[in-house]
Amino acid sequence: MNFRILQRDMMKRKGVNMILFLFITLATVFLASSVNNILVVNSAVEYFIDYANVPDINIVMKSETDTEKINAWLDQQIQKGAIERYHYQALRTLSEKAVRISANGKEKKLDTKGDSLYVGTIPDEFNQAFDESGKRFTLKSGEIAMSGSMMERNHLKLGDTFLLKLGDETKTFQITVKTKDAAFGNEMAGMSRFLVNDRDFRDISKNTLGIGLYDVVSKDAFAFTQKLDNQGFTSIANTVTRDMYRKIYSFDMIMAGLLILIGVCLILIALLVLRFTLVFTIEEQYQEIGILKAIGLRDNAIRKLYLVKYFAIVMAGAVLGLGISVPVSTMMIAGINSNMVMENSSAHLGVSILCAVFVVVLVLAFCYFCTRRLSRVSAITAIRGGDIGERYHKRYGLLLHKRKYMPVILYLGSNDILSHLKRYTVLIITFCISFILITIPLNTLNTMRSDEMVKKFLLDPNSSVYVRQIELESEGKYMDVNALNAGIDRLQKELKAEGYDAKLHGEAIFFLQIKGLDASQTMNLMSVQILDQNASYAQYSSGSAPKLENEIAFSEYIMKHKGWEIGDYVTVLINGKERTMIITGTYSDYMQLGKSARVNPNIDLSQEIMFDYWTIMVNMKTDMTQEETAVKMQKLFPDYEWMSAQQLVDSNIGGIQDILDELLLPMTAMLCLVIMLITLLMEKLFITREKGEIAMMKSIGFRYSAIRSWQIIRMSLVVLTSMFISIPLSLLSNQFLLKPIFAIMGAEVQIQVDAVQAYLLYPAGLLIGIILATILATRSIKYVDIREMNNLE
Repeated sequence: MNFRILQRDMMKRKGVNMILFLFITLATVFLASSVNNILVVNSAVEYFIDYANVPDINIVMKSETDTEKINAWLDQQIQKGAIERYHYQALRTLSEKAVRISANGKEKKLDTKGDSLYVGTIPDEFNQAFDESGKRFTLKSGEIAMSGSMMERNHLKLGDTFLLKLGDETKTFQITVKTKDAAFGNEMAGMSRFLVNDRDFRDISKNTLGIGLYDVVSKDAFAFTQKLDNQGFTSIANTVTRDMYRKIYSFDMIMAGLLILIGVCLILIALLVLRFTLVFTIEEQYQEIGILKAIGLRDNAIRKLYLVKYFAIVMAGAVLGLGISVPVSTMMIAGINSNMVMENSSAHLGVSILCAVFVVVLVLAFCYFCTRRLSRVSAITAIRGGDIGERYHKRYGLLLHKRKYMPVILYLGSNDILSHLKRYTVLIITFCISFILITIPLNTLNTMRSDEMVKKFLLDPNSSVYVRQIELESEGKYMDVNALNAGIDRLQKELKAEGYDAKLHGEAIFFLQIKGLDASQTMNLMSVQILDQNASYAQYSSGSAPKLENEIAFSEYIMKHKGWEIGDYVTVLINGKERTMIITGTYSDYMQLGKSARVNPNIDLSQEIMFDYWTIMVNMKTDMTQEETAVKMQKLFPDYEWMSAQQLVDSNIGGIQDILDELLLPMTAMLCLVIMLITLLMEKLFITREKGEIAMMKSIGFRYSAIRSWQIIRMSLVVLTSMFISIPLSLLSNQFLLKPIFAIMGAEVQIQVDAVQAYLLYPAGLLIGIILATILATRSIKYVDIREMNNLE
């Protein structure tokens, strides 16, 4: 009997059952794939760092001059139990101008996006690198391995040629391995490592500068770095902890985080619709339930009928959703997998199955919950549709006599919403979530493409163009600020010779030893000297920029971490002498993951070894955009690298904007289809429930077009209400969802909102889709017979 009832019920309401089946499928797909993605994202970075054996601390050396002293001090730390062990790796620095690549028979310059280039041998213990399959590899003489991000950026493939100029000799390598490199393979690291065999490395070492990399294992990385800073080793450029390596992958996680957020929101939408559908279907079958009670079926037996029906639907949907979730999960983590060694994704199949089981249990729990009230209803009351002619609460809605001039159709739509507010609240919440889902990636994209983001990388967004790698081949890498200034002056004269009266300024980067009020606050900190007196683009959250020789500013992280305040004094080791400076301001940017200092432009740092320099900003009169100027300058001065502000930001965050831009329209289209499907389901259920009212309207002369307009206006009012409610909710999501994601990299960013796009154009697209779905669903009104008035409650 149960099977016959199930079969007849399935055939009787094929449309509603099919839509319910589709939503259960969607819920399973998004739940299974999102949970899988969450597990992968949470574990991928940690797993990769462990798999590559990234040490607790990496000590980066400017040169190899202090290695004997550091080795002796590290040996003492092992004896004291401060560290467990350490390991030394030698690297060689490469000039970008010394590197060329050859692909498809064409020789061209390597696009480094500003990364510092290093070459080393295959590491045998720490900071290991792996091939595409996550396995160790070997290299023969004449072979080289490079990171996947570097190869993808330059459109290289295995077998292409890598040319390295060493003095008067050019050494040729064949690219044989595409590496996954935890420490040097991420674009946010600012470093790229090429790997060769021992013999080739010895040949390269004869003509290149050497740096050192100490790998240290310690249970207390913070205490160790404090002790290290207090030693005053001048050749140490920086210390990098495991936590910092985790953070450099943060921008890679933004896309995964957005997909997780979207998946969770879509699951929430599916569950809201699911509950609405269950309640609506049971209420629509209220009289059938009364008849079943009248012929002697008990509450549990009636519940069993519903459980059997929805169990069949949800099982079919969950199985299909489980199958679809596998390729969806693979697609969602494909970008992460291309740069990391990850655990086998098949290990999460059990999680997907658990998610599918959860959906089944959830739907059956909903069904049981919705039928629980049947035990309190008598058979006669149920047969009469639950209406006994009595009302125990005030009726809310519009009074007709007070709305004399309101069009009838508009009155009916508005009155329906106000009279059954609880019913339409589910729809309003669903549409609100949908609108917020659109604004999240849109606001993320607008923020990444804004002047706000440019300033967070200590760049002037109003500059005409930006130039990098201005060294001549004969000059080599600039090692002091005097050489940098000379290079800037030379380029300025070259521009003037071409008719461009330009003003250039750069930003020199040093690692200075800075000491607070006591010795425990000593550290080697990346310190930026802006070589411009009027750098108004450099923002400060409090205080002011350092202008005098005895002034300095620190990032908010450093100030909070050290407990310093504006007005405190610090001691800075400059040119071998300690100088006392006063803190004049604090700021928040992405330089060194938000851990840096800014020294004044007047202080003489000519005797300090310059670690590197940031992009040179060019200001001149031009009517061209930055992109157009960069293209023109590249043709005039092909030996330098010219870029726009957006290209510079892209190079530092991995080009996530392009990925988001490509996904925005397809994602919006998919969301629009989902919302249209929701609207179609809701409208069909409304029409099914309101057949009696529709039949009555037909009998008193309402035309088919007027009845359809009533339904369309009602749904449009729900959508417009949702839009207005979603605006403040969207602003809250910016504050509590997006800002923390950007803050992971060390800076507070003001989320940029394009009000026309976020609150007009994209919502208008959703509104049009919802109206189209409503129009499609209301076609069934034509087939409502006037005899349905007999079912009017």
